[in-house]
Amino acid sequence: MQRWAALNARQLSVLQRVGDDADEVSAKRSELGTTVYALQNRGLVKTSRRDGAWCVEITEAGTFYLQHGHHPDRPDPNDRVAVVPKRGPAMDAAADLIAELDRVEGGTIRIEQPDDETRARYRKAINAAKRRGLVPEGKQLFHTGRDVGPLIIKLSEEGPTAATDWNRIRLRARDEATGSALLELLRRDHQLLKVGDAARDRAVDLVKVLARRAERRGHAMAVSRKSRQLSLQVREHSFVIKISEDVDEVPRRLPASDPRLRHAYDWQRIKPPEYDSVPSGRLRIELSPRTPEAREWVDHGRAKVEKKLTEVIDEAERQAEQADVQARERARQHQEWLVEQRKRQADEERRQTKAKADWEAAMDHARELATEELRRKNFGDALWGWLCARQIREFCDEVDHAAAAGDMPDAAREWVSWARAQADRLDPTLDLLAFATRFYPDPGPDDLRAYLGDWSPFGPRKEYRPPRSEPAGRPTSSYASEVPTWILARQGRFPWWRR
Repeated sequence: MQRWAALNARQLSVLQRVGDDADEVSAKRSELGTTVYALQNRGLVKTSRRDGAWCVEITEAGTFYLQHGHHPDRPDPNDRVAVVPKRGPAMDAAADLIAELDRVEGGTIRIEQPDDETRARYRKAINAAKRRGLVPEGKQLFHTGRDVGPLIIKLSEEGPTAATDWNRIRLRARDEATGSALLELLRRDHQLLKVGDAARDRAVDLVKVLARRAERRGHAMAVSRKSRQLSLQVREHSFVIKISEDVDEVPRRLPASDPRLRHAYDWQRIKPPEYDSVPSGRLRIELSPRTPEAREWVDHGRAKVEKKLTEVIDEAERQAEQADVQARERARQHQEWLVEQRKRQADEERRQTKAKADWEAAMDHARELATEELRRKNFGDALWGWLCARQIREFCDEVDHAAAAGDMPDAAREWVSWARAQADRLDPTLDLLAFATRFYPDPGPDDLRAYLGDWSPFGPRKEYRPPRSEPAGRPTSSYASEVPTWILARQGRFPWWRR
């Protein structure tokens, strides 16, 4: 049989039951095993073992089959068996769960000691909400306590902060014991209550009453297995509760034979008598000890702490509300800081954009001026080289003429040959291609700095400039206005052979 063959009525019914609540189909329903394995062979469900028994969950192909009425691998959909999706009890329970999470404070549902039926009902609703896409966009659904422990369901925003908060809640729920497990742990571990044997039963009863009153207000008493501390949980806040017994310091009576009572001289100092700590029977309740918000209640005469348990819960609620206010204030300040940071970042980006635009404009202008200055310099160097080459050649011609007139043609031949080679090296007209390329110079950083002001030639940033001394004034001649200054600047230069 092909994987995409149509399901029979029994197979389709089992697949729908798995889609609505996978926990309804497990090893407890052994009569469904053959049908489950048939669905598994077609890739519509998958099985796994949990606590020594097999369990089943629907696959993407199975969800596709329920939505479209045929297997996704089927090549021809014309033979599709019409399956009309209907809104079942699981869908209604999932919608009710999301609505309830939207209503409750903090988006959290907490049930301390749910029975198996309650756990199964919430598992079914959570599974349907995730599978049917009922979780609102931008939010995520967390839950813990699927099989044991308190059942906690939370609808929170997406993001790493929400995941971190949820991990803290999840791990704390697994570490803490509540309800009957709390009382059993108190009876077994005598170190949790700092009381004597005579007051232990009263202290345990005190915890029972406090737990009942807290539960009526929607709170819970718990004990941490790791830190070995009692706590009162108000919403997502946990406040340490310490129940202890005061002690009285009673002087210890030493026997007469004790060496500390014997003395040989009157001037010898006798040590003060030691004291014994004796349980007094007075109980003390401390809320948030060793914190700025610490409060305590203690037996005083006929006023017992049992009559002050309401004050303990009221104070815990007040501290929880204060913590919420502080958290909202921190969130508001953080949001303002984010807005201010975004504003500063935008201002900085605008400043950098403007600085870059100003720098690019200054660079373009400086490049034009530096290029023009380099052209003047290159042209002046070429002109000066041409003038020097012409003078050298004229001098060489005079030397040759003098040598011929003096009947000594070879007297200065080496000098003339060397000088004419120097003239050829200086003459730009003998290498016009190289002379032409010098019309497009590439200004360097030092060439650009003279026209950039405070800007750096390497980027849009300011650069320190040492103060420059003004050059001394140079006397000008009558023809200075007609001849460019870059040529007049050459008038004071002499070739090396004239120095």
